Amino acid sequence: MFIPSLVDPAIGFPRRSARPRPVPRHVHLSETQAIAECFISARTRTDPFVTLAYQQLELQTDRQFAALTDPRGPYRITVVDTREAIPYGDAAELITSVLTSRTLEIARSPADRAHPVLGREPGGAYYRLRAVHDLIGHVATGYGFDRDGEYSAWLAQRSLYTGLARWAAATELHGEVSALWVTRQFAEHKTVLLDRHLLDPNG
Repeated sequence: MFIPSLVDPAIGFPRRSARPRPVPRHVHLSETQAIAECFISARTRTDPFVTLAYQQLELQTDRQFAALTDPRGPYRITVVDTREAIPYGDAAELITSVLTSRTLEIARSPADRAHPVLGREPGGAYYRLRAVHDLIGHVATGYGFDRDGEYSAWLAQRSLYTGLARWAAATELHGEVSALWVTRQFAEHKTVLLDRHLLDPNG
């Protein structure tokens, strides 16, 4: 994994001519609706297959998190928890703050929204997943928090996961977010693998 747009300028990495930020991919409302309905109707599963998928998700996310926060690596980003419910007003503020301070703030998860398997404590597995999403999905790309921005952030992250981890990541980064856009409310966290035909309608 190497993400030039996140490299700490203090290490003297030779910069190429600036490239424009990628244009967000448009997601059709019908696709968002279908993914949201699939997520909302699903029930948390604890069978070995789903458990393995989430174990792989945590493992692969942790590798990305370690690379992003390694003080001797190319990114050198510090992640800290905050009691602020919304530490950034919008994506532009998030991006500017992180690139300027090399620090990302992650709000603590409410007690009533604990994830079934990814620990919600500061520094825990869900905390690290959210940090990686903000850094790779938004700061590195410039994508916003709107529906197209979140969809594009998912597409940017999808290629960094493999196997079952990518399937579980789709639940977290595409399914749950689609449910938020459709219902305008935060959905309960679930461990479930969504319909693959909906996740990748082109095969």
